[in-house]
Amino acid sequence: MQTETMHLIVDLEKCVGCFNCMIACKDEHVGNSWLPYTEDQQKHDQKWITHEKHERGTAPFTEMCFVTKPCQHCKNAPCEQAAPDAVSRRPDGIVLLDAEKAKGNKKLVDACPYGSISWNEDKQTAQKCTMCAHLIDDGWQEPRCVQACPLRALSVAKCTDAEFENIIKEHRLEPLTDGTNAPRVMYRNLYKRNTCFIAGALAYRDGDIEKAATDAKVRLIKDENTIAELETDFFGEFKIDRLPENSGTYELICSLEGHEPIKRDIVIKETSPCLVLHIPNN
Repeated sequence: MQTETMHLIVDLEKCVGCFNCMIACKDEHVGNSWLPYTEDQQKHDQKWITHEKHERGTAPFTEMCFVTKPCQHCKNAPCEQAAPDAVSRRPDGIVLLDAEKAKGNKKLVDACPYGSISWNEDKQTAQKCTMCAHLIDDGWQEPRCVQACPLRALSVAKCTDAEFENIIKEHRLEPLTDGTNAPRVMYRNLYKRNTCFIAGALAYRDGDIEKAATDAKVRLIKDENTIAELETDFFGEFKIDRLPENSGTYELICSLEGHEPIKRDIVIKETSPCLVLHIPNN
């Protein structure tokens, strides 16, 4: 029978950057020493769960997401390779730093490619997220950060690795990087950080009045293949998402019944282009 392990899921579409998770982590660990799991967290200048703010688009169509980044509890943990005596992995998959052996060991901080190991200057030791192992061992089903998330942008899956593989496929979960380290923290809707979109607004003139081109047809073509087809909304706006960065030139065709269609070549680099277009009259 396979052992059930802890997995953390982060949903970028649900996170609004309220930082409840970070505050809950501070509340649990600042001033509280949970040995042998970890010593207490430094009050300032140290966070075991952080947020990367990511913006996409250009005015007037912009959006922002927050990428929550705790320790990834990797199966192939670089920190373990750097200091195997100071790092341990529990049967449930949680990776811990030995409170004594991590003291004076700054190479642990540099070993983490996610920047998730921090240095406690007061205690001269390396520290990181424990996934609240002390609470899990006391019967809690989830760590404090998950418990405190009001929109459930964070969730825990306690299951076998084989069962979690099915969850990954079902919910289209992705690792934060290339997955080489086999992290136990996976992300949903990571496209909001890793891809671009094309957004725009269409308008036309009816006499002296400019009106939104509602229900106009929009088609995006790449290498003579149609990538997306949709209609503009009530405001004449549209958005085509999940386009790879630096993916080159696309052809955008917009048409409204009774008007001449318009065509534009759009180049996708590292930013999301946004357009305001006027459909000409016949």
